[in-house]
Amino acid sequence: MADSFSFDFDELNVLSADIAEAAESIEPLVEKALGVTSGRIKKASARAVGKRRHFRQAAQAIDYEIKKFSGFGANVIQSEVGYDKGKPAGELGNLVEYGAPGSPNALAPGSELVTALHAEEEDFVRGLETALDQSMRKGGL
Repeated sequence: MADSFSFDFDELNVLSADIAEAAESIEPLVEKALGVTSGRIKKASARAVGKRRHFRQAAQAIDYEIKKFSGFGANVIQSEVGYDKGKPAGELGNLVEYGAPGSPNALAPGSELVTALHAEEEDFVRGLETALDQSMRKGGL
């Protein structure tokens, strides 16, 4: 009589299905967190630029865009926040943000976008944690 043994993978299969469901449900939640944070960065930096005497008009050119890419086994969601060069005064964006330290008037960098980004970092991390918690709950984890 030959010895035999068997494995029961039912619980592992259920866990695998739950993880797959959680992974599918997180993408829209991450996109929402990214959109909220991008909007806050846009508003905060536009407020700060709007207070600059010579560059008030550049505040209206600050915008953001969410981009998504799926392929090669990966999904990517990214946001670009900055000066829209297609809008009036948008071409002033580099001068406003980075200044012109070597020029005769030695314009100092404003760094409004970077400052707003750093101010929103903690809230963005909390938003991602919330997205993860919600997707895990939806997946039964």
